[in-house]
Amino acid sequence: MKRHLTKTRILLVGCLIAFISIGAYLFFDAFYGDVHFRTMQDSIADSKGVDLTGLRELRASGGNLPRFTYVSWKLRNVKGDKIMFDLKQEFHGYVNGIPSSFLGYHFEDGNVKFKQWPRRLLLTGTFEKRPELVITEAEEAKKYGFGYVNVGIGSKYLSPDKNVDEFVTYIDSIPDTTWIHFHCFQGRGRTSMALAMFDIMRNAPKVALKDIVRRQYLLGSVDLFDVKKWTHSKYSKKQLEDRRNFIEDFYQFICQRKEGGTQRWSDWRRQNPISVAHPTPSP
Repeated sequence: MKRHLTKTRILLVGCLIAFISIGAYLFFDAFYGDVHFRTMQDSIADSKGVDLTGLRELRASGGNLPRFTYVSWKLRNVKGDKIMFDLKQEFHGYVNGIPSSFLGYHFEDGNVKFKQWPRRLLLTGTFEKRPELVITEAEEAKKYGFGYVNVGIGSKYLSPDKNVDEFVTYIDSIPDTTWIHFHCFQGRGRTSMALAMFDIMRNAPKVALKDIVRRQYLLGSVDLFDVKKWTHSKYSKKQLEDRRNFIEDFYQFICQRKEGGTQRWSDWRRQNPISVAHPTPSP
């Protein structure tokens, strides 16, 4: 009898573990915290030799495609207006508070991942897409008290001049008391670019670009000066170099802008069609 009870308990524990494991596999990334979330007030373990002037005054944070319950909790002590700054250009929305990408709605059906099929069935009652359930990020943001703006800033590709103009104009327009949360999909490339650009706009030229890039890296962004192609990288060396060149040019643009020079990025680029920071070598 005792042996039978022991086997039953083992079976029940095994089933429970299997149930939890399957649930975690299917749903963990819908609810887990943003591992790339960071604010400009986060502690930095080793900032020796890095100029932190103006960093802690930046009312900004960054991360991946937001779970608004999590971001709201992380920013619960922030007073004043909060803006969700969406850097993505690709399709995305929310289904019952969960990003639609979790259900593979951004894919053609032939590209949907295996675990996205049961997610659809459990959360929407069907394997088919249900676009009527999807609300925009702007609508989701409003539910949690965030304003919303969408400007595409590239990391793997160079941002169109008009997008950079929009970014600069928008940052110019908001009070210093407004909190901005920048996000892309994974919270790395595009978010790192936007946070560096924001830091530059607020703190150049009194803080050197090398310090801005370094301190953003220490807070969790990618190192925009690192152009070494890493193993399994989705970036080519040229894309990494273009990204570095862009941030160096943007720094120069902001510095001359603050001295009363050309105010629009697109105008400045027309005046400087070849990168000022890295001119093409003479043949």
